[in-house]
Amino acid sequence: MKTTGRVIGKWGCAAVGVWVASEVVGQLRVGGTVGERVGSVVALAAVFTAVVTLVPMPLMRMLGRAVVRNQRRMGEEPDWGGSDWEFFAPLRRHAVLVGLGMVLSAVVLTVVGPAGLWAGVELGAGLGLDVEFGGGLKALVTAGLAVAAVETVLLLVLAVPVKRRRPGALRSLINCLLCLAGLALAVVWLDGVEATGTQWLTLAVVAALFHLRFSLTLTLPVPGVASLILVSVNALVLWLIVWLTGLLHVDGFWPLVGTVALMWAAEWPSRLAKAAAEARANPPQPPHDPFWPEHHIPQTPLY
Repeated sequence: MKTTGRVIGKWGCAAVGVWVASEVVGQLRVGGTVGERVGSVVALAAVFTAVVTLVPMPLMRMLGRAVVRNQRRMGEEPDWGGSDWEFFAPLRRHAVLVGLGMVLSAVVLTVVGPAGLWAGVELGAGLGLDVEFGGGLKALVTAGLAVAAVETVLLLVLAVPVKRRRPGALRSLINCLLCLAGLALAVVWLDGVEATGTQWLTLAVVAALFHLRFSLTLTLPVPGVASLILVSVNALVLWLIVWLTGLLHVDGFWPLVGTVALMWAAEWPSRLAKAAAEARANPPQPPHDPFWPEHHIPQTPLY
């Protein structure tokens, strides 16, 4: 029953994503009356959800089983007499599996999702629905990413009532809203930054796309260097979104840097809250006292 509920939830969120994609991506058209549009969106979302769920499932299961086996090996007593290469083998396998998982997620977002949306459009047109896609590969990837981004944000909204998932979902939603606020400030304050189409909806989609990036945590001994590297990575991600989707127009390098800086500044409260939550969950251990406590000092009787 829980699995059925999750599938229905993903289906509904994907349907909203298809509607949003048809509004912000001009090459994707869903026409007809209100009822016909709803039926078309639901049909496209059903095909999209089925393709995104079923196609990568075998690889995801293989990766999951490999992760479980590797974690079991990491929990076993290591062979202290073996070589360093054998000693660190589980850690290397863990890094490789994490990297493969990231690659698989990227392929699902950029290949499987757009292919599922294209299949839904073709099937809907074959069934007589008033749907059409008139763009090339770049526009198809943009539409598929828009559906996935909106679906991801809405799934976070559905996760808020779940007690064990509420803290993480709330932090992610707040972070996404703060990104949206930073983008809105950039459009208002900076020259050369503007959104296409319906401005508020386009900015929301761009913020949701930006939220799909892999979150990085970096700690370096030199103050400010970690923040500079993370801001540079965010600038690269935003540039890729601008180049690929065309939903946001950024005229030049400095407007791009200014936009990322405003988004970084807007996200600052979220990062502080996350750091505080991690500090509460993992309080620092008191330093080791090299001296015995007074009540443990051995007392030598005097004669």
